[in-house]
Amino acid sequence: MAGIRHISIPNLHNLRDLGGYEAAGGCMTAWNRLYRCDCPSEVTQDGWQKFRDLNIKTLVDLRSTFEASESPVKAPGDFEYTDCHFFYEEEGADLTGEAGKKFLQSLSMDYRVMTENSSDRVALILKTILESLSKGNTVFFCTAGKDRTGIIAALILKLCGASDEDIIADYCITEVYNAAVIQAKLDSIPKEIMEQVSPETLSRATYSKPEVMKEYLEWLDGYDLLTIMDEKGFTYEMQEDLKNILITER
Repeated sequence: MAGIRHISIPNLHNLRDLGGYEAAGGCMTAWNRLYRCDCPSEVTQDGWQKFRDLNIKTLVDLRSTFEASESPVKAPGDFEYTDCHFFYEEEGADLTGEAGKKFLQSLSMDYRVMTENSSDRVALILKTILESLSKGNTVFFCTAGKDRTGIIAALILKLCGASDEDIIADYCITEVYNAAVIQAKLDSIPKEIMEQVSPETLSRATYSKPEVMKEYLEWLDGYDLLTIMDEKGFTYEMQEDLKNILITER
């Protein structure tokens, strides 16, 4: 049964269902099981009810410890909140001086470097999502739902056998829903810091261009992701379990 890709909730811009993509064996990724979004720290009680209506039980937060403390997610007690930061512990610490530069650099980091340098964290995130799905529907997020969230979404879709074209499309649409969030973050950085950042860095920080994900997926083809994840604790058996949960017949 077809689902709804983008779900509208006040103060949340980028909540999307990862179902409905063609997967391995002529199947498809299941609707209404796994979601991606930007940070739900400003979600109202009505918004949380919408989460309940989607049968979401667990929230997996990929943000740094500092980000989470600065913009805490005040989810009602019937939701399980899991802190599972990717690796950006310094991100957003103080958007002045060197901290502002580091924030912009973090937004424009190469996804290949991010994955290699945090392969143990990536494995833990995937394992956490698998465990969460055994309890009910799950959503994972970072600040804007673009980079860290984009990487994890791409890896999961790749594991399920989605085509590169669909993975790239899923990544690119973030630019549309995410524009206001990223712009607000950029606007908060002092002008003197922004003037020191190249147009290329700002472009990569702001937009979700297809060539960025295309390069990443081409690199993944030679990375032997499944073996590395197995070695890091997200075992082959767990990988199959995740696919079995997320793949369904058409």
